[in-house]
Amino acid sequence: MVSRVFASPHPVAPRRPPYRRLALPALALWVALPVGAEEATPLGTVSVEGQPPAEEGELVAPGGGSGTQFEVTPEGMALFAAPGGGSAYSAVSGLPSVEAQTVDAYGYANIAGGNKGLRVRGENATHGANGTVDGLPLTGMGPGPGYLWLFDQENIAGVTLHQGPVPPDAIDLFNTYGTLDSRLRWPSADAERRVVMSAGSEQFWRGYARLDSGEFAGGTRLFFSGSSASADKWRGPGEAPDHADNLTLAAERPFGDLTARLYFTRSDMAQHNYRPLNYEQASDLSTYRDYDYSADPAARENYYDHNRQAFENSAIIAEFEYQVSPQTSVVVKPYYSQEEGYYLSAVATGKVRKWLIDHDSSGVVTELRTRLAETDLVAGYWHYTMEPPGPPTAWKMYSADSAGHLTFSNWTMLAKVTEDHTFDSLYFTARHDFDALSLEGGVRYVQETLASIDFYNTSGVGDLSYDAALAQSSGVVADRSADGQEEELWLPYLAANYRLRPGLELKFSAGRTMGAAAFNAWNSFQGQYALFAAAGVSAQDVLDKIKPEIADGVDLGLRMEFAHGYLEPTLYYAKFRDKGVSFYDPVVGTAYSQNVGEGHHVGAQLAAGWSWDRRVDLFGALSYNRAVFDKDVVTAGGALLKVEGEQLPDVPEWMANLGLKWQPTENYSVAPVVRFVGSRYADSAHREEVPSYTTVDLTLGYQRQLSFGALELKLAAINLLDREYIGQINASEVQSTGAYNYYPGAPRTLLGTVSVSF
Repeated sequence: MVSRVFASPHPVAPRRPPYRRLALPALALWVALPVGAEEATPLGTVSVEGQPPAEEGELVAPGGGSGTQFEVTPEGMALFAAPGGGSAYSAVSGLPSVEAQTVDAYGYANIAGGNKGLRVRGENATHGANGTVDGLPLTGMGPGPGYLWLFDQENIAGVTLHQGPVPPDAIDLFNTYGTLDSRLRWPSADAERRVVMSAGSEQFWRGYARLDSGEFAGGTRLFFSGSSASADKWRGPGEAPDHADNLTLAAERPFGDLTARLYFTRSDMAQHNYRPLNYEQASDLSTYRDYDYSADPAARENYYDHNRQAFENSAIIAEFEYQVSPQTSVVVKPYYSQEEGYYLSAVATGKVRKWLIDHDSSGVVTELRTRLAETDLVAGYWHYTMEPPGPPTAWKMYSADSAGHLTFSNWTMLAKVTEDHTFDSLYFTARHDFDALSLEGGVRYVQETLASIDFYNTSGVGDLSYDAALAQSSGVVADRSADGQEEELWLPYLAANYRLRPGLELKFSAGRTMGAAAFNAWNSFQGQYALFAAAGVSAQDVLDKIKPEIADGVDLGLRMEFAHGYLEPTLYYAKFRDKGVSFYDPVVGTAYSQNVGEGHHVGAQLAAGWSWDRRVDLFGALSYNRAVFDKDVVTAGGALLKVEGEQLPDVPEWMANLGLKWQPTENYSVAPVVRFVGSRYADSAHREEVPSYTTVDLTLGYQRQLSFGALELKLAAINLLDREYIGQINASEVQSTGAYNYYPGAPRTLLGTVSVSF
């Protein structure tokens, strides 16, 4: 094993936001505040129908409420999610029409850039870590890890995925893929302690501990948790993660009719990157499955220690709920997140690029929920502001010598926004029951303001910090800078549930969703500026062409419930336009993104669950998806790319999985999971096919009650049959350059876990 403590070639003292110094004193003050002799007034219940609570032992909760949605319970997360205790993406990998790939068996590997490996119904969740936490979009379009490894799995009460049309009050930055929400597990009313220790292949180790204070006399509840993990890479030298350390503090307290909650979490993570394969290598996994960066410094830019990353992520969430009356409540949720770190990576020019990332984001959600004339009403407002990247603002280039040293070459990206990227959204929903028929309708208004970006002259700028480099620059380069723009969208929604008879329900939903604009056109322009300048194309010309993707969709489903199980088949159709596609422009002489794609998704999916005598819990999913372009793409230079009728890249037509938890006795359990992913193509021309694959995971468990608490032991085998396959593909929707990145799936991996609760 090769081990090294991570450090930047030229480290800069990290900026510490003031809230980090205030978090602990604020928590102490919270506990010390007097409550008074009066007991807290019990809160009433606002009858706004949504996802019903999961039953004990259930893996995936029924899709209650309007539209198509599923909730993965903690039991389901333990079965389907990667065992590293992090990413919400892997938690939904067992749901129908979901393609969630991890590069390593433990789910810790973070791929540089905006594609983190999630597709739902063929839609790629691009431009950063998509998803919300307690309904809050904590991270925007950042290329770093975002929120995905910021919350330990043990601190999550469940993960909900909306598919197809999304209700207006399920807010997110972008939702053409749906909306993925992680619900926090707040402090418990009972004093509890839990310790989890795991060890596995590739010297994996993870420890987690949580302490719940229980409820004090005044109603205050607290919890503290921490975790730490490390592992070797399963291929090549280095660690992934070298370390991944999380710290979380939370408090909850009633003040009469007001309930206040505070949540702080911080993650410090560093890891070496996995080297992607090209198509020739991906087609010969018997030779290249273990291919990676070199341990020899003479490999220069492909030396493993020149391909790594390190990030610190933090978030603070406050939630205030005031019960105005038994039928009316007001909720206010302010939040703040910060990400700081860098990527080091080899680039095609033979250099090593250092991508500096340091950005903040903040927002607030204010929501009124009430019931009027037997109708449930929700009205809300969301404001969000985020500081780039993305798009990227700071790239340095280094030359590598045969001794493993890096020498500064130049800045290739030095930019600064004149204002932040912002979202403002108003939304309204109404739901009414007419005997067997339930109707829900609403609308969401979104105003997105894209930031203006000034590009600074990099000539003569030395190896300085970002702020010092801006100060040393001779000024702004007009042709490489661009003014921002404002987009306004209306996203209507309508849903109906009709109970044909007890246990049989017809479900319908229709609505509009929005996706991200092709912000990565900025990267392409700056990286190939000489080509664009020779063709007379400015940064403003390129960014004027970007716009949000729009999709209009319809879901039609049936919910059939039986004595011990359910079946939920769904048919869906969605028409998309202005999809961001990357293609080669012969006039400019390079590939870049524009929002010009038009096409549709049509498919069918089936979710099924079955439980018997609390001994057997079964969940299965099957899906078929056709995601195609309806028109050929015409480049800005006038070239025609024939993609009409072709399946989108990295979208398999067929997927299936089956998860089972069987408890033959009270103390023992057996839990196999089988996953199937059909064949797919990396490119729109369908020249690079990736074959289908099937994997099997198996977990053996032992649990028993002790005199002081509960003990649980697990032994897991991931990819039990050691199947060789390509998992994640980093590919654009349309591309003709052949620059596709393939990542092999992890081999057979063994993991043991001991958990004690008391």
